[in-house]
Amino acid sequence: MKVQIKPGFLFPTQFWTAELNENIKQLQNEAYLIRKNDKDGVRKSNSGSNGYHSKDIRDLTNLPGTNQLLNQIINAVNAIHQISRKGELQLTNFWINISGKGSSNTPHTHSGLTYSGVFFIRVPKEMKGGRFLFYRNFNEADFISTEYMGHFKEDYQMQGFDYPINTVSPKENMLIVFPAWLPHAVEINLSDEERISLSFNFKLNRSFSRMK
Repeated sequence: MKVQIKPGFLFPTQFWTAELNENIKQLQNEAYLIRKNDKDGVRKSNSGSNGYHSKDIRDLTNLPGTNQLLNQIINAVNAIHQISRKGELQLTNFWINISGKGSSNTPHTHSGLTYSGVFFIRVPKEMKGGRFLFYRNFNEADFISTEYMGHFKEDYQMQGFDYPINTVSPKENMLIVFPAWLPHAVEINLSDEERISLSFNFKLNRSFSRMK
């Protein structure tokens, strides 16, 4: 008798995307204003001489487009959380990334937080590189490598769960939300145009949750 084999999946990781309808040109102008007023920025996961990472933005004066975008993000992330969880979230910090040619963001996580995400404000018309990368747990990525598991068959169509890294190609007005512990990075921007994004973190409002 032929045995019927049924595939299943253990511990799949969710992420969420949404297409917003923000004033992209206004947000681009405000991102450049942020860089003008904070030229040094900070050095975190950003790599390359043409990569700019702003300090956490505290003052939204003269940034009405960014303020409106954040309200949309807050509503979206809370809606995602409340699909399956109780409690309210609070925005902990947000910042601007402006990635020129040759710049990237190295793999990292945002430990101790609940959700992280990115909104794409400017994407080069002829994008080369610059994709958003999601990694498996680094140990797991090693164990599913060809060294341990063998090479894939030539005629096998690889699925998302086969890759140690999955990619998302950015689009202007696209929002991505994901668990803050998930390793992520950004490929090197090989385009001559700058790529602009707003990134953010949320955590559970524990005092609010305890009152429920």
